Amino acid sequence: MKRFIDENLMKWKDKEGRKPLILSGARQVGKSYVIEQNLAPHFGQLLSINFEKQPEFNSCFESGYNPSKILRRIEALAGQRINIGDTLVFFDEIQFCPEAIISLRYFYEEMPALHIIAAGSLLEFTIEKISVPVGRVTFSHLGPMSFEEFLCNSGNQFLLDEIREHSITIPFPQALHNKAIYLLKEYLAIGGMPQVVESYIEHQDYLRCQELLSDLLESYIKDFPKYSSKYSDLKYIDTVFSRIPHLVGNQFKFVQISRDIQSKYLRNGLDLLYKADLVHLIYKTSRIPLGASYNPQRFKLLFLDIGLMQRACGLNISRWITDSYDLINTGPVSEQFVGQEICANSNFKREKLFYWTRDKRGSSAEVDYMIEHGHGVIPVEVKAGASGKLKSIHLLLDSNPDITEGIKVSLDNFEKQNNIQSIPLYAFGSWLEKSK
Repeated sequence: MKRFIDENLMKWKDKEGRKPLILSGARQVGKSYVIEQNLAPHFGQLLSINFEKQPEFNSCFESGYNPSKILRRIEALAGQRINIGDTLVFFDEIQFCPEAIISLRYFYEEMPALHIIAAGSLLEFTIEKISVPVGRVTFSHLGPMSFEEFLCNSGNQFLLDEIREHSITIPFPQALHNKAIYLLKEYLAIGGMPQVVESYIEHQDYLRCQELLSDLLESYIKDFPKYSSKYSDLKYIDTVFSRIPHLVGNQFKFVQISRDIQSKYLRNGLDLLYKADLVHLIYKTSRIPLGASYNPQRFKLLFLDIGLMQRACGLNISRWITDSYDLINTGPVSEQFVGQEICANSNFKREKLFYWTRDKRGSSAEVDYMIEHGHGVIPVEVKAGASGKLKSIHLLLDSNPDITEGIKVSLDNFEKQNNIQSIPLYAFGSWLEKSK
C-alpha cells in the first residue's frame, strides 16, 4: 500500500550528506512495511535485521563501534555481502539493541555513503537510557494512515484529486460531497491501521475488520510489560489504557479514570502510554505563541487511531452498517479525527498539539485546536454535525487581533462567512497540506 512518507524516504535515499534515519511510531502502523516493501525495491538489495527476532546480531556491536568491523560481522552472520550505495541496511526493532542506536553516529561520520535506516516501536524507553547521537541521525515518525491515504489506496484517487484541487471559496458539488461523507464514515469505523485498511480493501468484510481491531487492542495490552520493570509503573496502566478512548475531547482529570487510585500511579501509566505512542496529549494554551504559553498540567487526550478508539468504546461495525448509524454525529469522534489528521500532516514528526481556553468566571470558552499556519496561528473549531454555534472562536478572534481568521470543521460544505472558513471533515487533511 502507498504511504505518503514514501516520498520523504526517496528524498532521503538521494540526498547528499544523508544521515542514518530512525523511523519511530507505535506498533503496527506500518514502519517495517514502508521500508521493506516501498523503499527497498529502489535498491539493488536489502539486508534486514530484526533485533527482536534475531538477537544474535547484538554481538556485532559488542566490541566497539567501528563501522567496518560491525559490517563484516553482520555479513558473516547474514551470509550476505553489503555493497555500499546499492544495499539498504535496515535495523528493525532497534530498541532491542541500544548499541546499534549508538553506532549510527559512527556510520554517519565514517561511512556516510552507506544507506542505513532503523525502526522501532518503543524507542523512547531505550533512548532515555543511552546517549542519543543527536545531530548525527535523522528522525521521522509514522502514524496510522490518514483519510487521504485511505482514499488513495481504496480506489478513490480521482475523488481525492478533486478534493485537493477544489477551491475552498465555493461549495463542493453535492454528489461528490455526499460520496466523500460516505467514505469518511467508513474510515471512521475501520480507522487507519494499515492491517485493517488492507483487509477492508481486499475483503470488504466489516466483521473481519472488527476482529482485527480487537486483536490490535489486545496486542498493545500484552506489550505493557516491555514498558518498565517497575511494578509501580505498570500497576494501573491497563486501567488507564481502557479509559482513554472514552475520554477523548474532554479536559482531562485523573479522577475521570478512577477516584480510588492515587493520581501519581495513573500519571505513571499515562506517561508510559505516551512514550509508546498510543496516546497524544493536546495541551491547553491561552496566549500566542503556543509553545511559550502552554500548560503541561492541563491537557486533553487523543487515542492512537480512530478505528481503535471506536472499537475500544464498543462500536459494532456490522450493526452500524445495517442500521445506517450516523457515527459522525458525536463530538469526540470528530475531534479524534481532526487531531489525527493534524498529526498525519506534521511532516512525519511528533509535534505538540494545542487547544485554547479562556477560564473566566461566567464566561469560559474553548477552541478545539490551535495550529501553526504560515507565520501565524489559526484556531480550529470542530462541530460534530452540520451546524453549531461558534461563540468561542469568535471570542478568541475578537481578543486576539493578530489572528485574522478561524476554521470550522464539520459536515458542512465549503463556505466562507466573514472571517470563518468552513471546511468539510473529509477535506481537512487536504486543506492542512495546502496551507503549510
